[in-house]
Amino acid sequence: MKQLSVKPYVQRDLFPASSDPPVSRSISVYRVSLVKDESVSFGNVRLANSQEAQALIQNLILTKGQPDREQFVVTLLNSKNEIIGLNIVSVGGLSSAPVHPREVLKPAILANAAAMVLAHNHPSNDLEPSPDDINVTKKIIRAAEIVGIQVHEHLIISMEDDRYYSFADQGIIARMYADLA
Repeated sequence: MKQLSVKPYVQRDLFPASSDPPVSRSISVYRVSLVKDESVSFGNVRLANSQEAQALIQNLILTKGQPDREQFVVTLLNSKNEIIGLNIVSVGGLSSAPVHPREVLKPAILANAAAMVLAHNHPSNDLEPSPDDINVTKKIIRAAEIVGIQVHEHLIISMEDDRYYSFADQGIIARMYADLA
């Protein structure tokens, strides 16, 4: 049997002394801000159910997005579950839109959101969640949990009618949170 050699961990000096003279250069200083582009009309400031969220997101994609492509949208909510903003996080192609938790959480953190509703459309109108839909939802929930933002829902919506698939209504969101515990 072959023996594996294990090297001991060696603490590395992250800021080693240098014999080179210091170089003067400029360093970028950033300011992070949230910019309100415009407003969309919607009757209620508080979402009562998944159907209301579906109508809001469908309206956003129809008026400000590209309904022939898959788009991932986040609805931002305050601690009273009142809508404080909407963001089209990603626009993809016919069958997918690239989504990363960092990009989903960015508008939520900047808007000081306490919770959010995730949603995306399926241009094919097949509303059944794909394995990728399930996996990205899990990743977003884990990341959001770390920064203290609750994910209430993930909807897959049709752009042709008022049909939708609700992860919360199917118990998927609750199971994902139970798996975190």
